[in-house]
Amino acid sequence: NFFHPSIFADFFTLTYSFQKLYSSYCDCRGSAMGSSCYLLHHQGENAHCRIWDQLNGMIGEETDKGPLWNLRDLCRRVWPEGEHGENIEGSLVDWLMGSIFHEAMRLREDVNILNNYGSATFKNRQMRAAQENGSQPQNFPASRLAKIMDRKNLIKRVAVDVMQQMEQLAFLFGQANNMLRTMLSGLADNFLLVRFLVEQEDIVEDLWGEGLVDVFADMFLGTPARGFCAAGSSYMSGQWYTRALIMYKRALVFDEGCNEAGGKIEELQLLIQKNSAFLGAA
Repeated sequence: NFFHPSIFADFFTLTYSFQKLYSSYCDCRGSAMGSSCYLLHHQGENAHCRIWDQLNGMIGEETDKGPLWNLRDLCRRVWPEGEHGENIEGSLVDWLMGSIFHEAMRLREDVNILNNYGSATFKNRQMRAAQENGSQPQNFPASRLAKIMDRKNLIKRVAVDVMQQMEQLAFLFGQANNMLRTMLSGLADNFLLVRFLVEQEDIVEDLWGEGLVDVFADMFLGTPARGFCAAGSSYMSGQWYTRALIMYKRALVFDEGCNEAGGKIEELQLLIQKNSAFLGAA
């Protein structure tokens, strides 16, 4: 039960990180593929660096794992490969997160190539080398490697790969987002997750395009009041009495005849009064 809220929380955070990454990518993307791609232009260098930094922040390294790496590992622990047959939806989430991770790794490598071997970088190096040798840049001799290797065309191909990888990541994030939403109907008994959804109500609506009431209606067989009661029960067990009271009151909005909500509201009001009196006496 504890791991599911962590998976959803980490994925929500990663989704917003990817949106920022995609925005940086759009800053240096041309309107068409190939030579018109801004990824190859000098003006795109700052965006390359932002993309690199953002990817590094998401992925990390084996000795210092970032949130994407950690989420991939967490999914593997929650849905081990040998148990995929027991939880099809979980195995699909595990597969999607693994695909996102490996696609992001490939993207980072290609962005690194653009940063270090792209046309703008090479021209700057050529200029510096020419100045150090006291010659004019246009007279700087081409290396033997340049004569046998079509570097310019290779870099163009890498730039196109970056564009395709970024779009693939966007697609995979969308699929994972949909898959997690689909899983909720089977996780109604996870009160920690239900409580998490309440606490992230604005994000739920932003990422899934539907309100929390609609999500609870789907999870609890058309009875959103049960979702708010579940959240209230979770808060109450943790002695968050005021928050629990709010949840049970929200439950009554959707089901005035909810016996659980009515009884718990009376109980919680008494508990809150006793606690207030105790704190006042202290």
